[in-house]
Amino acid sequence: MIKKILLAAAMAMAISGAMTGNAEAKGYYGDTAPEATVVKNKVPKEIKAPKAKKAPVAAYIEEKAPVEKEAPKKPRFEDKRIEVNLASRLLTLYQGDVGIRMYPVAPGRPGKDTETPLGRRKVVAMIENPEWVDPDDEEHPVPSGPENPLGYRWIGIGGNYGIHGTNNPNSIGNYASHGCVRMYEKDVEDLFAHIVKGIPVDILYERVVVQEETDHTVVYYIYPDGYNRQPLGVEAVRAKLRPFGVGGFLTDDEINNAIYASDGNPRYVAKVYDLYVKGKKLETRAYGKDGHIYIPVFPVARAAGIDAQWSPNFQMLTTPYGKVPGIQKWHALYIDAADAPALLHLNAALDENYNLDLN
Repeated sequence: MIKKILLAAAMAMAISGAMTGNAEAKGYYGDTAPEATVVKNKVPKEIKAPKAKKAPVAAYIEEKAPVEKEAPKKPRFEDKRIEVNLASRLLTLYQGDVGIRMYPVAPGRPGKDTETPLGRRKVVAMIENPEWVDPDDEEHPVPSGPENPLGYRWIGIGGNYGIHGTNNPNSIGNYASHGCVRMYEKDVEDLFAHIVKGIPVDILYERVVVQEETDHTVVYYIYPDGYNRQPLGVEAVRAKLRPFGVGGFLTDDEINNAIYASDGNPRYVAKVYDLYVKGKKLETRAYGKDGHIYIPVFPVARAAGIDAQWSPNFQMLTTPYGKVPGIQKWHALYIDAADAPALLHLNAALDENYNLDLN
């Protein structure tokens, strides 16, 4: 996936393995894993939780939004969506295709009955100060407070699954729950304040994440295979880099080392620059790495109306203006921007908006 995440820095917590001492008591979990369950909101008890011995369900009353004109309006749900990457243990709130908030989370522990399920869901319930009922002791619900394993916010996403706070903050960043998605209390309250019921929730498992930062730097992250379901090889990583145009700017050894580490740390690939020839934007881009700017020679030569020839035996490029060394990156051929005047009679200028103009 290609996404722009405009955040100050990506949180990349790469703690693998499972935590066993989690604060959630074992409970009913639909047809799958047991998980803590919300029963009712702390509002007038117009709806009560069922007493029968069955999976407890959420019971709540929606409160009407304030009518004061000065009250801030929540954004339309069509504009936002939540994405949870179980491999990275990160939750991102998107506005359109831009990530506007990112939080560390604790998804379900590895195992058939406890892993957080993949797929698209939606927010179906939003409850403040939820009570929690242990299905083994339905007669004694745990009220909202420090002993409640759900924390102070519940965001239901269907079935008995939800995104919620926790009274065990040390579990965040690990695979620790029975299938729900735990968050730090301050984070879930912040998320709660910026969403509405109905927005989509996408739950993914992507070990390789590639991002283009605001300064046009492409970085990639490789996370541990916590659920043991996504083995990686060099070509799989290159396939993730290729849509950004930087698949050829890493060696096989560099990629293999990153896979071996699988530590979730950001790894720099290159800067990407929008490319113009005499004011006309090209579909391809130029790339900056290790103090050099690499220009894709044949797209630029065609745009400039210049005949360029490549000699693989001598690793040289030739035009009517001159001859310079070619630089092969994967299946593409580049020249150093410093050689553009000699080969193409064009000078390269990089502006403050990361546009490279050849004139």
